[in-house]
Amino acid sequence: MISVLILGAGGAIPTPVRGPAAYWLSVDDRTVLLDPGPGALVRLVASPHGPDGLDEIDTVLFTHLHLDHCSDLAALLFAMRSEVLCNTRPLQLIGPRGLAGYLDRLGELYGDWVVPRCRTVEVLEIGSGDAVTPTTRAGGWVAGGDTAGPAVSAFAVEHFEDRFSSENLGFRVRDGQGNSLVFSGDTGPCGRLAEAAAGADLLVVECSMPDEYGVDGHMTPARLAELCVRAAPHRVVLTHIYPAAAELDLPRLVGDGFAGDVVAAVDGDIFSLGGETT
Repeated sequence: MISVLILGAGGAIPTPVRGPAAYWLSVDDRTVLLDPGPGALVRLVASPHGPDGLDEIDTVLFTHLHLDHCSDLAALLFAMRSEVLCNTRPLQLIGPRGLAGYLDRLGELYGDWVVPRCRTVEVLEIGSGDAVTPTTRAGGWVAGGDTAGPAVSAFAVEHFEDRFSSENLGFRVRDGQGNSLVFSGDTGPCGRLAEAAAGADLLVVECSMPDEYGVDGHMTPARLAELCVRAAPHRVVLTHIYPAAAELDLPRLVGDGFAGDVVAAVDGDIFSLGGETT
């Protein structure tokens, strides 16, 4: 079973219904906080998970290290200084090469204030072509393993470099029953995204700007319409929607010529594959 709770369906400019990027991902018996952008923790505790959601976080996964996708990591680590959060399992951070350096910089800025009181922090850096699979430890993941079962596989996408990492990632997620979910991360059109999204049960993909903006490193309705026809995913969920794009009829524009279902996500939406929502 796979489910994704949309905690942030917007870009760097928030609106009342779309905060910056953030997702709560469930893969069989594992849960992952994906891309904790600004306000991710607030929207998590406002979700059905409630305040206990903070203590349920065992893994944080990053597509890239731009602020609108990672800034609440510092807030999470600071919250874990509190005696109220009693989870003693290791906190695992998984993302592109450069993630360890980013964590080190947070430590230089904030010192012990970003060192959890009851938990150790493990960093696992991955690149395009790498995959992580569940370990026998509750909540844990390991590089490699049996990718025929539950797995998160990374692929490189076309976006802007940052000072910590030169690689931006998308992810193809598979559960034990073979259901597949693809996250685009932030990207412009690229063959690797089309390849990863081919035949996916669910494609969660950015649709940042109207076509006339002509931005690099992001998707627009026309670019997505071409991708959907080429890759033929079964269902498409649009995210990372900036206010200008939100004014458009995105499902109609993206779905032009595409037989699958297209939804423009808002915060709080839940999409599931192969079972009940968690």
